[in-house]
Amino acid sequence: MAGLKNQIEGKAHEIKGRITHDESAQLAGKIQQKKGKLQSTLTRAKANVVTQTEAIIESLSS
Repeated sequence: MAGLKNQIEGKAHEIKGRITHDESAQLAGKIQQKKGKLQSTLTRAKANVVTQTEAIIESLSS
């Protein structure tokens, strides 16, 4: 959820920067969006590793 939150807040900052012609706000918004995308990707990767590890452990214990 933190990833999605950062993506949404970042987009809002980017849009605000566009409206106010504030390039630093636009850039900060884009960076926050990238941070959110990275958080989401890492969360999915972690869940995938856990699932695969559990499957391996299960197959070894059978």
